[in-house]
Formats: sequence, C-alpha cells, structure tokens
Amino acid sequence: MEEVNIEPVVKLTVNINVHRGSYRNATLITGFHGIGETGYIATSFLVQALKAKRIGFIEVDHPPPFVNSTPEGIVTPFEIYRKSKLIIVKLEFSPHKSEEAEFARALSSWVIKERFKEAIMVGGLDSRFKTENSKLRVVSTRAFNSGARVFEGQRLEEELFVYGPLAIMLSEFEIHDFPAIAILPYASSVRPDPAAAAVAIRNICKMCDLKVDVSELERDAEEIEAEIEKKMEQTQKSFQGMFV
Repeated sequence: MEEVNIEPVVKLTVNINVHRGSYRNATLITGFHGIGETGYIATSFLVQALKAKRIGFIEVDHPPPFVNSTPEGIVTPFEIYRKSKLIIVKLEFSPHKSEEAEFARALSSWVIKERFKEAIMVGGLDSRFKTENSKLRVVSTRAFNSGARVFEGQRLEEELFVYGPLAIMLSEFEIHDFPAIAILPYASSVRPDPAAAAVAIRNICKMCDLKVDVSELERDAEEIEAEIEKKMEQTQKSFQGMFV
C-alpha cells in the first residue's frame, strides 16, 4: 500500500481579551467592512457619539499589520467598547480571509457564553436591489422573532443571500437559539456610504432607546467617504488587498 503523508491541521486561534465583569443581558452591536463600509462607519460613529469606553481587544493569529494613532493613543485592528449595557465591537480592518470564519464564530460563541441579551449586526445591501421606498432590509433569527420587536415588511427577499462574517454569525446564533438581527440598509457598492450608516444607527437607537444625532454623519458625508477611501487605498497598496 502506498504511504500517504498527511499534513497536520493547524488550529487557528481567536482570543476575546476583555475586562472582567458581567455581560449578562448586554446587547452586542457590531458590523464588518462590506457594501458601503456601512457596518464599520456605523460602529465607529456610535463609539464616538456614545463616548463608549474601550474594554478589550480581539487577538488573532494573523492580525492586519496596521494601527492608527489618535490623540488618545493607538487604535488596534479589533477593539471592544462598552457603554452601560451596550457592547460595541469595532473592526478597524477586516479579519484575514483565512481566519474570517473562526473570527465570526469566536465572537458569536463569546456572546452566547456570556449570556448577552441579543446581538445587533450592521451590514450593507447593494442599492441596485432596491425595489420600493424602504431604506433597509433585515435578517433575524427565530429567537429574535419570538420577542416583541419584529421589523414588519422589511425582511430580506428569499432570493437574496447574506454573505461573509455576518452570515456565519447569524448561523451560529440560529443554531444556539439566540436572539440576533442583521440590519442591512441599502448602500452604494462603489464607495463608502455614511447615509446608509445613518439609517442603521437610527434603527439601532429605536431598538435600544438611544439618542444619537446623526446629522453630523450626514453633513460630513463627503469628508468621511474621502477619509475611508484613502485608508482603503493605503491598505490595498501596503498588503496587496489581503485585508480589504
């Protein structure tokens, strides 16, 4: 019999490194880079508007080789913030493709294990699919639907699919009977779209009884678009698009 050499399986690791404390009944808010950069813009704006406190990081085997410098200090690729019962996970860059799925599963598992109340995720839906006056669509787990807050008439059409980390997180939450919803505003597929992020934030505010003024986000849309596009261009040139 011919001998076959089997390469050992390399186990990737994703570590949720946060301050000790209770997260029971907290609400997760997060969003990934995608159509219109909607999830990233929404979570970044919420962190600033709510003056949320950084409480931890997500560590991975293949972190994006970039950091930002601000007056407050260094901003790392994956950070966790808290404002009362809101836990906001902000991704300054996308996870490496090789560990994107594990990243989403690890985050979902942590939320379930810590007995969060629910998860709200933000993505973007290509505006070319827009067929009526609604500004967004949603996808939610059965556990979320069994509660009082159901978005009527805005569910994503059956012929359309959620793709990427949001899809993985939704699957994990559905499997474990956990309340979760993805808010998908219609967004531009060719540029960052702060207006779409503003739509998501307004709906999050309704769900979580928050007061956040998005007028600044809408007023400075062109400046925000230019800033994000410059960042995307820099990362593409520096790492040949691996973290876009």
